Amino acid sequence: MYYQLPLEQIVRHRNRPSQGDFAHEALAVLEETEDSRFEPTARGLALYGAHEEALAPPVAILRDRYHEALEVRPLRVRCLAGRPVRQPVMAVRVVARREHSLAVLAELRRRHARIEEECLRGRTFIVRAEAPLRDLLGLGESLEALTGGSAQHGMRLSRYLP
Repeated sequence: MYYQLPLEQIVRHRNRPSQGDFAHEALAVLEETEDSRFEPTARGLALYGAHEEALAPPVAILRDRYHEALEVRPLRVRCLAGRPVRQPVMAVRVVARREHSLAVLAELRRRHARIEEECLRGRTFIVRAEAPLRDLLGLGESLEALTGGSAQHGMRLSRYLP
């Protein structure tokens, strides 16, 4: 289910005996988007996202509502079952200032990205790459630290590969 949304994150309420009841209550305050879906489960509320940035707003809304009672479980990359198991591979695009190009490329290569295209347009550097989603978790924070918050990035599911 939701194969186009390869990330899952479970949120729970620390003080509720029934996580299912909490999940239904929490679901009422969230709005699904093209990049995010939500499903109440016995484990808590399951959040499904196309990328990390798609899950940040619903988590922020729930944190604002439930404060320290909200338990946010780590992100989980959802693979497709079968033989062999197939993992999501993402298409990534990064736009940064020219002076950050080497640092951005090094970060992408460190994350096992296959660089597909690089170009310079004036003082702007643009790179397109492809990498397994599991290797891209936390990319936004890394790019922010490397570029002083000036880089922009986007990613989308490209395909599933063994």
